[in-house]
Amino acid sequence: MSREYIRLEGRTSNPSLTLFQDPHYSYHVPNTPISLILIRVHQHPIERAALFRTIFNTQQALRRQLSIEGNRWLDVDDDPYQVDDKRSGKCMIGMKSVHPGGNDRERLTYKDVLDVMQGLWDVLYLGRNGYNTIYQINNGTVLVGHGKIIVGNV
Repeated sequence: MSREYIRLEGRTSNPSLTLFQDPHYSYHVPNTPISLILIRVHQHPIERAALFRTIFNTQQALRRQLSIEGNRWLDVDDDPYQVDDKRSGKCMIGMKSVHPGGNDRERLTYKDVLDVMQGLWDVLYLGRNGYNTIYQINNGTVLVGHGKIIVGNV
């Protein structure tokens, strides 16, 4: 499985070497229709262990939920979707649909959220780029949401 990491200008690079040297990056999550445009907003790093726990535990919870209930639009109570590291404020992740509760394609599903978590894992954890970041979420060519991963409150 190859990882695709592209600067918006179209040059391919390794995310562990060059993330955020330019202000905007696009990352296509492999084997999904999801792509992220990421922007580092602060030089303050997120504690690596907190980043691991937050993304990993969220992925596990989403996989369990999807296996029981299947994929569907985010519930109104889950949009915006927010998680944190043991409520410690060390790593907070939030994302929101463009049109929460709407009946159009500009919404996030639980599978979309799982795919976004995989993208954050690839770029921020595996790529060792764990800094406060905002991101845009596209499903194919449709903007479906936006979010942030930060130290502090979402």
